[in-house]
Amino acid sequence: MLSSESRWQAALGMPIAGLLWSLATLLARSEQVDALGIPKTEAFFYISLGGMAQTLLLWVGFTGVLWAMTSAFGGQMPLLRLMSLVSAASIPLWIGAPATASWINGPASQTAVAATLAIMSMALFLPTLARGVATGLNWPLVRALNAVLAASVFLASFAFLAL
Repeated sequence: MLSSESRWQAALGMPIAGLLWSLATLLARSEQVDALGIPKTEAFFYISLGGMAQTLLLWVGFTGVLWAMTSAFGGQMPLLRLMSLVSAASIPLWIGAPATASWINGPASQTAVAATLAIMSMALFLPTLARGVATGLNWPLVRALNAVLAASVFLASFAFLAL
């Protein structure tokens, strides 16, 4: 079970990352929004709908692939428990999600800083998640990290091929 300190993270971790992604997208695309004459609050609502849907799909998709990888590595964890662990580990993504949105949508002058922040946030997210998986399955950290990295490589490959 999650500790009381991380229950709010399990419930709000990924949704907050989605909102921060949406806010960074709005800021990066503010000139286009201004040109359309849409009020910023209305534009944020629409962008947030898409950002939250995208985040929810990524959260569910990553959890499903991670569940398959932990099963392949010999573990059994309920899917919803694993989904909570992914969300609870997502605090570094609160920096990484808006950095990635800025990297994708922002000016070229911000690319290096945004890419560095996005990569650093993943470098913090994945080991944090692996610690949660290791604790939840009573695994050594290396085994859990291998399962998390395998899921990440699979999804990165899928995303690359989808481009």
